[in-house]
Amino acid sequence: MGNGILGKFIYFWIFLIGGLFAAKFFGIADTPGNMVVLSVSLAFIYVGWTFLRAKSKKNMAEKEAASAPRNTRTNHKKKKK
Repeated sequence: MGNGILGKFIYFWIFLIGGLFAAKFFGIADTPGNMVVLSVSLAFIYVGWTFLRAKSKKNMAEKEAASAPRNTRTNHKKKKK
């Protein structure tokens, strides 16, 4: 579910609401100004984390494609002795 746009949108709001509840529980977000700063910070953290995960998956896929074993003699005739 998390691979599509809808899944990322839902996970973003779960992350944001969870972070705000945790901040309220620990007493960090006691004023509206703190809530706004925390919300923006959590949004940047989520977007950065998602970007890094996507970049990592792309690099791993490129590495797997580059390191795949290749048979170089598939189109050559065998030599007769």
